[in-house]
Amino acid sequence: MIAALQMYDWPEVQDRTDAFWSRVREALHEEGIDAPNTLSRPTDLAAPWTDEDLIVGQTCGLPFVSGRCGTAVVVGRPAYGVKGAEGATYSSAIICRADDARTFAEFRGAHGVINEFGSQSGCNALADEIQRQKLDDGRAFFGQLSLSGAHRNSARMVADRQADLAAIDAVAWALFEELEPVRHARLRVLGWTRAMPALPFITSAAHKEKKAQIYGAILAAALDIQHTGVPVDVLPADSEDYGPISKMAARIKGMKLAPGTRSL
Repeated sequence: MIAALQMYDWPEVQDRTDAFWSRVREALHEEGIDAPNTLSRPTDLAAPWTDEDLIVGQTCGLPFVSGRCGTAVVVGRPAYGVKGAEGATYSSAIICRADDARTFAEFRGAHGVINEFGSQSGCNALADEIQRQKLDDGRAFFGQLSLSGAHRNSARMVADRQADLAAIDAVAWALFEELEPVRHARLRVLGWTRAMPALPFITSAAHKEKKAQIYGAILAAALDIQHTGVPVDVLPADSEDYGPISKMAARIKGMKLAPGTRSL
């Protein structure tokens, strides 16, 4: 049996994630459901998503709708109580340097950075904003695109003048403000992307009959543990709730963010 809650598990806040998991585990035990004492933290964030031993996990909505989570079952949708993550939805902060006065449209040809192509908040939400502002005219929007590997790295690259523009998950942005105030002060928010369903809690198909109890355990923890990076509430959810992310992916399919990069 494993549990993995890696989406906002930055090194400085792992004690918060551990406290959240401890409360989830306690509630599961009250329901007679076995759960591991500690969280798994594999280097490959995606590894737990398809593990049949996964009792509680969390993924990004895009990997879920694209099939990267295999037969995993959605348990609930979290609310984080930070700007850009109202209710059980979340947006991305479109960020640039504070001393850069350009509008979003004026970043055409600039150096963009995304965490990875498989990210809803770091990649697809940004492409959707380009399309929503009618800037998708068949040309790649950016002149250059870097892959940073993480939202935190993307924000650092913009702050350190290694890139010009990025889309940062709202919860990651709140954590960045708390943990890296000096770099955060060098940045400004140009705007927010379209709100989408928040990162789903999942369990393996092997545990789907326990979905109600797992949801209840996560909800109990959310109501007890109040810290940035862990949810303050959780709504019931199933795979159909993530349809908006599938529709967004279909709308932007074929777009290129920069010359020489892969199509979305």
